Order: sequence, then structure tokens, then C-alpha cells
Amino acid sequence: MPKGKTNNPNGRPKGTQNKVTTETREAFKTFVEDNQEHFQGWIERVAETNPAKAIELVSNLAEYVLPKLSRTEVIAEIEIKEEVDLSKYKLEDLKNSIKK
Repeated sequence: MPKGKTNNPNGRPKGTQNKVTTETREAFKTFVEDNQEHFQGWIERVAETNPAKAIELVSNLAEYVLPKLSRTEVIAEIEIKEEVDLSKYKLEDLKNSIKK
């Protein structure tokens, strides 16, 4: 059989996780659900000696609860009413003219 060819030409559908990944995620989900009431105490104990580590733990757990935000591209059109030679301006003058 040529390299890259299989007996199943359709293969696994795109985005379908393999069996081990699915089972691992399910085991982790079960662990979190079974220990939900303990997490608060565990994080508080860590925070007593290392607040930064406690925040890191909460942040890491949040990845499994909250959806990740995707980047959004913002496109805006700016109308320039007159041509300005910026080399004549100092940064402060430029800031002040923008604030007006």
C-alpha cells in the first residue's frame, strides 16, 4: 500500500478527537465535578503562602470553564481634513491637539 493511503478513504472526520483525548477530558471533567467544593479551600491554602500561584491556578482552571476569546480586527476610517507636517510638532503639542 502506498505511503499515506489507507483502506478507509474518508478517514476520521476533521475535528474529531481521538479516543485517548476524549477519555482523558472526560476523566478530568469528572475529577473537577467531584472535587468542586474542595477547590476553594485548596486555592485559599495556596494563597496564604503564594498569592501569585493561587491566581495562576484560578487562571489555569478558567481555561476549562470559560470560552477563549478570539481576536477581533477593528477597521476604522479616519478622515484627515488638512495635511499636517508632524516633524514641526512636539509630542505634547500633538497630544493637546488631539484632546481638543
